[in-house]
Amino acid sequence: SPRRFLEFEDAVEADGPAAMARAVRSQVERGVDWIKVLLTGGLASPHETVDGPQLSDEELAALLATAGQRGVPVAAHCGGARPAERFAELGGRTVEHGYVLDERAAARMAAAGTWLDPTLGVSHDEAMMRAEGWPGYAVERALAVAPQHRESLRACLAAGVRVVTGADLNPIGPRLHAELGFLEQAGMSRQEVLRAATVASRALNGLGDHPAPAPGAAADLLLLDGDPLQDLAVLREPAGVLAFGRFLVRP
Repeated sequence: SPRRFLEFEDAVEADGPAAMARAVRSQVERGVDWIKVLLTGGLASPHETVDGPQLSDEELAALLATAGQRGVPVAAHCGGARPAERFAELGGRTVEHGYVLDERAAARMAAAGTWLDPTLGVSHDEAMMRAEGWPGYAVERALAVAPQHRESLRACLAAGVRVVTGADLNPIGPRLHAELGFLEQAGMSRQEVLRAATVASRALNGLGDHPAPAPGAAADLLLLDGDPLQDLAVLREPAGVLAFGRFLVRP
């Protein structure tokens, strides 16, 4: 039998609305800040598609109602348009991937305030896939959906969906820098890309739309040797990194 592509050590499998609600409560009791649900298939299994739904409407509604009751936002691994649309209607916070979204789904996401984290790298970065030893079926499926993935992002941008950067696969650093380039190649402006990687992430995580340059604020700063509006590569090796007011890398 083929080896398993991905294993989720901390995932909880649940069938039925009651079990779904219990699964959310158990994760919240462990102190999680987010719930992530595998709403559709993806690239990991030879027996699924990127847009095929994996939950009933009753299961999804129970999950989101329970998370909302506990005040915990929900992210959805989601490739398909209709599952993304329903997720947004029920109060989901962010769609991860969005491989084959359409204008209707994008409009519903924008109206509901649901974010998109496109993770273009998982369908565009063939060198990464080969280096990581992805199974052939996963590479083929990823590359085949890449053009639709770009169009999905463009539809969301046109509809006013807020976009945030994510890398989805470790190591986050190299993946994130590659992701910035893919987002720009797909049609986002340099400023939109930088916003998605910085203040947009703050807003998505409930930290406010803008940093507060005031005494007593926790200082998270990148000190750069150049202007990222001119060259994204200057982000790869910052001259200094200040996190929570302490230097992790000194200039």
